[in-house]
Amino acid sequence: MKTHNVVIKGTGYCLPNNNIDNLEIVSRLNSTVEFIENRTGVLTRKHVDTNQSLSDITVPAMASALADANLQASDIDMLIVNTLSPDHHDPSQACLLQSKFKFNHIPVFDIRAQCTGLIYGLDIAQQYIQSGKHKNIMIVCGEVLSKRMDYSDDGRNLSILLGDGAGAVIVGREEKEDNKGFKDIIIQADGDYFKLLWTEGPGSANPEFTQGTPYFRMNGKDMFQHALSSFVKISKDILEKHNLTIDDIDLVIPHQPNMRILDKVIEELNLPLDKIVLNVEALGNMASGSLPVTLAMAREEGKLKEGGLYLIVGYGSGATWGAALYQN
Repeated sequence: MKTHNVVIKGTGYCLPNNNIDNLEIVSRLNSTVEFIENRTGVLTRKHVDTNQSLSDITVPAMASALADANLQASDIDMLIVNTLSPDHHDPSQACLLQSKFKFNHIPVFDIRAQCTGLIYGLDIAQQYIQSGKHKNIMIVCGEVLSKRMDYSDDGRNLSILLGDGAGAVIVGREEKEDNKGFKDIIIQADGDYFKLLWTEGPGSANPEFTQGTPYFRMNGKDMFQHALSSFVKISKDILEKHNLTIDDIDLVIPHQPNMRILDKVIEELNLPLDKIVLNVEALGNMASGSLPVTLAMAREEGKLKEGGLYLIVGYGSGATWGAALYQN
């Protein structure tokens, strides 16, 4: 069976208009501007209007990705969506977006890989494209976390971090016999860490489906340690697998959890600051929206040079984590 290079054909992103600084956040909960800045590195984040939903920011991101790829909606033959803040609990967000975007009767589905959603989606898409079954697959990851924020003391450790945003990535078949495209993708998970960051309700584990708090709960200390170790280990694993070092990488594109974790990742990988894309200071933690937004912004700003080698890495609750090597 013939295999094909899998390349990024287009990216797009959309951020809400409302810029929320730390002064506004501390007006809603028991914290201080100094604590938020020192503990997380977040200065501002974007939040949707109260009458907006996830699809209001994912549809523009999808349109931008199509324009960047010079493709039409009819050229897409699969849609993969990752989110933990859909417009509605069910059916899938992918079906809703298919209708809004007027895609053909293509397969569409949601995945639940949390902040690692883009990497999981890329891995799934790669299999379909390399087999020859599909040609252009769109992966959409986005969040409206501002509507899932708990301003009580139980939820403030996360609420000081969260922002809204959505990104879309189109990957497709490249017939050229060259080194462009995804060199490798590794995805991993460990459900023993399920309750490091989780939401109790709604769910069938409760006596009534709608019972249980609908807000995130996080074990911050253990989450920090596992996220850091997973970030670093999978980065080193994929590099060692291909006999590479961090010096061979032109740019690292990470999920943006908070600056404390990213500072330690930078330190442990001995990574120069000019080799990593950082936006958590301005955009906060957008969960699964973070990686595609960061990738799309880097591409828009011309940071992905022809022939460059890039490391995309992420970690999410579940726990899930993953890394991808990409030659532009």
